[in-house]
Amino acid sequence: MSRVFIGILQDKFTVDPMENYRRIKELLEEKHQVADIIVVPEYSMINILAGLKPIDVYERAERINDSTYISKISDLAAKLDAYILIHFIEKTDTPPKTMSSSILIHPSGRVDKVYSKMHLFDAYGYRESDYFLPGRTLSRTIVFDHLKFYVAICYDLRFPELFRSYARQDAYGVFIHAGWVRGPLKEEILDLLARARSHENTMYIILSDQTGKQYVGRSGVFSPYGFREVDMGYRRGYIEWPINLDDVLEARKIVPVIEQSRTRWDIVLKTNK
Repeated sequence: MSRVFIGILQDKFTVDPMENYRRIKELLEEKHQVADIIVVPEYSMINILAGLKPIDVYERAERINDSTYISKISDLAAKLDAYILIHFIEKTDTPPKTMSSSILIHPSGRVDKVYSKMHLFDAYGYRESDYFLPGRTLSRTIVFDHLKFYVAICYDLRFPELFRSYARQDAYGVFIHAGWVRGPLKEEILDLLARARSHENTMYIILSDQTGKQYVGRSGVFSPYGFREVDMGYRRGYIEWPINLDDVLEARKIVPVIEQSRTRWDIVLKTNK
């Protein structure tokens, strides 16, 4: 049986990247044991909802190739001998817009940009597009022990076609950076969407969310059957959990929706060209 140990960090974050790095470092140095890859929440570099205007975020953002924040996290990844999947606010040449990106930090020091958020949170009266440029490409593949994983960011969770595209590429799981804002029924909606995305694609959803007064918390792991295996509640914390290849293969044998989707929709799409 192939398996990957994942780590999920849940915390509340500030507008200061170095303070946020220290919070991540403190938790991981205390709690990390065997996780191969660790995922942290959206806005864990800069909490843009803490009263910042787009230009304030732009001034705090960094470029990947000369980022102090990435350098610090890279040192931590080497010390822990683990991969760390961070949310990164990436400076662009078009101020005040930045990009909401996911960066994989290798323990070797290698840095890979994996994804930039495609679906910006222009909903509930908020306009995330005032801050960010949208990503234009799907997530790159992250491979551990022959298992394929992909990345999504928060509001992406509301777009099932994105997750189906990864499942059709034989994904075993999707990591999600989240900053799921509090509000009426928002906690229930987060749980419902994560469970739906996991079961309809018979794959794992690994979700790291912020907590505190602004965000709902409830980070966790959702199985290929749509069952929540881990619930981190509302407190600051860190957990580790095994993701098993056999669970995905079993689910896809019992509920073969991905293969049926290939058979049916490939025909429909070709016919409609």
